[in-house]
Amino acid sequence: MTTPTYVIFSAIAAALAITLIGGMSRIPRARMLSVQLASVSAIWILISLGGEVFFGWAANGTCSIYLGCVDGFAGYDAFEHLLFGIAAAFAVLWLCERYPNLSILPSSRWKAALVIVAVVALLSVCWEILEYMHDAVSLDIFHEPLRNFRLHINNLDQPTNGDTVGDLTFALLGSIIGFFI
Repeated sequence: MTTPTYVIFSAIAAALAITLIGGMSRIPRARMLSVQLASVSAIWILISLGGEVFFGWAANGTCSIYLGCVDGFAGYDAFEHLLFGIAAAFAVLWLCERYPNLSILPSSRWKAALVIVAVVALLSVCWEILEYMHDAVSLDIFHEPLRNFRLHINNLDQPTNGDTVGDLTFALLGSIIGFFI
């Protein structure tokens, strides 16, 4: 397997181990939620920094044998969004637990799940809009060479519709996983 694949699978295994160990421990629920939020958020940040800044594993056009190409539905970028969805679900739960007067969660478990998924969906859509706006400003106003079909250069944040839909899908899947964890 490739290095990005090992990194992704190790990160997911670490996040699952932390949440499962926390679920079996006798730590109070509020404290455990804080630990889970901090650990999954740290893993997400490290995965994002490694893929976006340090190693370029999340660059468009980068392909891995096992993860696929990044500028499509899945790939390294998809796992970043999956971990974001989990971290965002934990963040919503943590905020509502920490500040009960400002809680947006209803008492019903399934209604709470719907609210959490909706909040993560809103955050994901806002992120995708920001990526689109960055591409539009870079191409139309600053005339940066982000795209050249002849030289096969595609440095757009939103290279295809499949990338956008994949990002949203994996963030929603992450929010559902985060809620059930």
